[in-house]
Amino acid sequence: MRNELQIQDWLGSGGWPLYTIGQRMIELATQEPSCAYRWCVRDVRQGICHMFNEHMAGPASSTRKLYILVTTLLLVERAELTLEETLVVDNSRAGNQTCGGLWLLDSPRTFTIAELLKLMMGLSDNVATFYLVERIGLQRLNALSTDLALRQTRHLSSVPIQALSEDHSLDAVNSTTAWDLATALSFLVDGAEGRLPQGGTFIGQQLCRFGLDSMRAQQDTTAVRSWMDDVGHIGDKQGVGYRNYNNVGYLVRDGSVRIVFSFIVDDLHRMEEPRPAFAYARDFIALFFRLLDDSSKFQSSSKDS
Repeated sequence: MRNELQIQDWLGSGGWPLYTIGQRMIELATQEPSCAYRWCVRDVRQGICHMFNEHMAGPASSTRKLYILVTTLLLVERAELTLEETLVVDNSRAGNQTCGGLWLLDSPRTFTIAELLKLMMGLSDNVATFYLVERIGLQRLNALSTDLALRQTRHLSSVPIQALSEDHSLDAVNSTTAWDLATALSFLVDGAEGRLPQGGTFIGQQLCRFGLDSMRAQQDTTAVRSWMDDVGHIGDKQGVGYRNYNNVGYLVRDGSVRIVFSFIVDDLHRMEEPRPAFAYARDFIALFFRLLDDSSKFQSSSKDS
């Protein structure tokens, strides 16, 4: 990233409040105006948020797997599905999918819905995603997104559409907003702490904890985990598309979720070559999260002193 001395100074700050971090990241974003930035960061303990272009739609990429996770758990809560239900997986039916591990296995094989959810969130497995969406149905997935007040999230296909151009329109892909991502994850976070109301969008504590644990199994280490010494307190889902780099997740401090975050860096194809656009977006997100983590450590130590 540009201005390395400035960034080193930021990392040595000892921990800023959320608003200051957000303003600093807006300053950094203006240094690369070709990209479009969106984020929504919620400090769960303090009940405050910092948002930037949070309702501007962008490609969802694999962060939309969070919605599939939440929808599946909601249907389990309603007794329309069970985590123990088994599906016969034939990887050839999912098309040319090479993200994850199921495409490498001999098939057909039988997996439980719980196993497919873990594979989808931990390895971003697109074969698992295909079968989960097929079981739910795209129409039902979109309808439940509306029920959950995810008003700008659109599911067009079960798995990524192949061979798009880098300047594709949003109408060609699954799309979402930083606000919707943070809202969906907050259902799991609040549910795990018993803060969801009974009925409607209620998901029980055990199921919410299952969802959060599946995000802690994330194997990708190139974004929010890339600058961290201890990744055991992070749960997240990354998403990389033809023109965007996304991340949604949560940070645990003192035994409970402290921060819920969602980041979208879009229009990467507008960066002038030979700039490493996706590396820039990755490092932008990693820096943002590192500052949030430093802030949570600082505030935790201040509370204890």
